[in-house]
Amino acid sequence: MKHDISIIMPAFNEEACIYENIRKTREIMFDTGLSAEIVAVDDGSADDTLGEIRRAASDFDNVTVARNIRNMGKGMALRSGFERSTGDIVVFLDADLDIDPSQIRSLVTLLEETPCDIVVTSKHHPESKLRYPFSRKIASWIYYFMIRYLFSLPVRDTQTGLKVFRRKVLDDVLHRLLVKKFAYDVELLATAVRFGYRLREVPVVIEFKRDLKWGRIRIEDVISLFIDTLAVFYRLKVMRYYDGDRPRFSPVRKKVLVVVRGCPPSPEVTECLKTYDGTRIACIGNDAHQGESADYTVFRTELDVFKWLSANKDSYDILGFLGSNCLPMGVWVDYAVSNFDDSEVSVVCGPLIPGGFKSRLEKAAGMVFSSGIVRGSDAYLYSFRPVRHVHRASMENVFIRAEVFFAEHPENHGFTKSGGFFSTSASSLGNIQYDPDVAVLKKVPSLFMPYIRSAAREAFSCGYGISTGREGLRNLWRLVFTIIWTILLAGWAVLPSEGYTMAWYVYGAVVILTALACFDLLSTPFFTLGIVCDHFIRAWAFPAGLIKGIFTGAENRKRGGTA
Repeated sequence: MKHDISIIMPAFNEEACIYENIRKTREIMFDTGLSAEIVAVDDGSADDTLGEIRRAASDFDNVTVARNIRNMGKGMALRSGFERSTGDIVVFLDADLDIDPSQIRSLVTLLEETPCDIVVTSKHHPESKLRYPFSRKIASWIYYFMIRYLFSLPVRDTQTGLKVFRRKVLDDVLHRLLVKKFAYDVELLATAVRFGYRLREVPVVIEFKRDLKWGRIRIEDVISLFIDTLAVFYRLKVMRYYDGDRPRFSPVRKKVLVVVRGCPPSPEVTECLKTYDGTRIACIGNDAHQGESADYTVFRTELDVFKWLSANKDSYDILGFLGSNCLPMGVWVDYAVSNFDDSEVSVVCGPLIPGGFKSRLEKAAGMVFSSGIVRGSDAYLYSFRPVRHVHRASMENVFIRAEVFFAEHPENHGFTKSGGFFSTSASSLGNIQYDPDVAVLKKVPSLFMPYIRSAAREAFSCGYGISTGREGLRNLWRLVFTIIWTILLAGWAVLPSEGYTMAWYVYGAVVILTALACFDLLSTPFFTLGIVCDHFIRAWAFPAGLIKGIFTGAENRKRGGTA
């Protein structure tokens, strides 16, 4: 059912009040005569926020439930809610109701009676009435001057939790955005202004209800907000990133099969995959009993699933692959499928984002795992980057057109599959589209020994794959770790003492500056040591794999020649 107005309420750990706040908002909308739906979004809450939202949807009409399986930030929650909304006018309203929903009526009237496209409330408007901690007022003013200097927006406040949009604005802008958390509002408004949409600022009444001086905002959140804001400025003013269009959801439904490594798939994974109608799930587990279940088909080995796929190749348009310990973010399948409306796109991939941390060592391991000075040219596979064409995709997070996957000679389409990656075999062939929305959270082994063993296996496998022809030569850049540690350990024999000392200083400075750039002071010591350990183990595991592959190839050729 279509409504005139959609109110999107992102909620995180609001079990105590979300039901009552939904009831209150719905009652106010009814009293003002507005035809409105409420889309309440549980952003991966640790409490029973989702249960309370479902109870409200059961008790009241025009309440829609949306959910992010993991906590992904306010920006992603708003986007998830918008995708389930129907209104021509869309309202963003914080679920804590620090801003009373009775103010929505005047904003909607202003939007309907004036030529503006967006109405935002502002704490800095001279007519605003605030019961607000002084410390947050100071922080808000500092951020206002930063925004004014960087973006010249025609508003004094971007962060207040009540905004009203014409739907066409969000249709045109939301799919272009990258920020998932606190700087989402700035990115949204700055991009909308760039596309010529008109903003109007109005006063607001705020009654801060939380006992904590900063509410839920932590110092690392503040730092993250400033860093993300600078990143938005760079993309907007320097890269002109937002000027390029992004894939939109396709109106044409495709038949999709997702192959999940690990059996049975977790309920979270199953729920994520089922958001796209018609998705079928196959899972692989060495100790699984092969057969059918209500939600998925079970296979023991990759060979079993490949044989089954070959026999059913006409049943699917797109094949997706999800690694073990990976959880899709958002409506993962929808995001991926939208890219295939471009007939030139054969493969779609996204990043593997470390997540699900339970300790400081796990978080530091995730930082090392995705660091640019570990991943080099593959860094885009482990962090959010702009939409682009790339040369390879991880088989832990990839979607492939069925005709390409089942081709007898995939290299004729410009692709090779080896070493856990699906790669382009020639720069002029094999269009692989990278989309940051096609992201999954990946659990990474904790520092130190579990992570080091994992890094050693990965580096050895890559070296072995290159020498046996299963990996492309472009991965030889990984020898840089060997070169660095050879210089650090043996450079004293060939370098002047000043040069040898300088090599240590330069390496140490690069590692420490990289750690500090993450702006997580508590994790910095673990991250720094983790980087050093990672580089050291890759420096010797990678060439060991190369050597092993060379000898294996020689033995195979010898046996073949003898035969």
